[in-house]
Amino acid sequence: MNNVVFIHSIGYRPEYDICKKSWSDWCSKNNVELFVLDEPVLPLESMFPNYQRYFMFELLKDSGVDYDRVLTIDADTLIHPDTPNFFELTDPEKLYMIHDDGSYDWILRGMEHYAREIKELKNCWFDLGEYGNSGFQLLSKKHENFYKHMLDFWNTNRQKIVEVSETYGVGKEQTLWNFLIRKFGVEYELLPYEWNMTGMVKKEILTNDFLFTKLGWIYHFNGIPGKHDGVVSDWMERTYKYLNEENQQ
Repeated sequence: MNNVVFIHSIGYRPEYDICKKSWSDWCSKNNVELFVLDEPVLPLESMFPNYQRYFMFELLKDSGVDYDRVLTIDADTLIHPDTPNFFELTDPEKLYMIHDDGSYDWILRGMEHYAREIKELKNCWFDLGEYGNSGFQLLSKKHENFYKHMLDFWNTNRQKIVEVSETYGVGKEQTLWNFLIRKFGVEYELLPYEWNMTGMVKKEILTNDFLFTKLGWIYHFNGIPGKHDGVVSDWMERTYKYLNEENQQ
């Protein structure tokens, strides 16, 4: 099978360079293609950046990249050099994600307000414990139609999505992705936390002795105070160096 890691890093931030280095190392080691989306497909005023990753199939085809399976991953992540090849450990028939337990207030507010304001989501309610983080999506060619639905949903409901997001302080994409997985009956599976370690500050594992690197494989540096002041890029740079120095010992 031809496997691809797809990083969307629209809008430059220093941590994106570190993310690309980390994933490039792992992809080279595991015979996986790396594709980086760093320029918007459409003007940002017409489509929120996170939705633009859902052009991935079209972009890969236009670039002549052959693929069977794709991991689309956020650009504030690092991967441990010794991470097992998750493409080989999972079923291509399923979409894989990791449960997001970062802020249940934020998650539940988004679910409630979107389900109330957008009629087609009214009957798509699901268990909060099954809520996934869209920063790690492991999928295959069979899911192309689902991601077309994601783009169509934005184009149809853009005004209402922006209105709900700005009025209630909720996200524009992740919660809706979760709803649409249920609406279109996509077969999915939740992987353990070690495959997308979100909210490390809240879990008190983002420590200077790099404790978190002992607890999993993919480190997601979200929810860190001061992210616009270089804090995230500093953590990612130091972690990348630590992992590579440790790996060479």
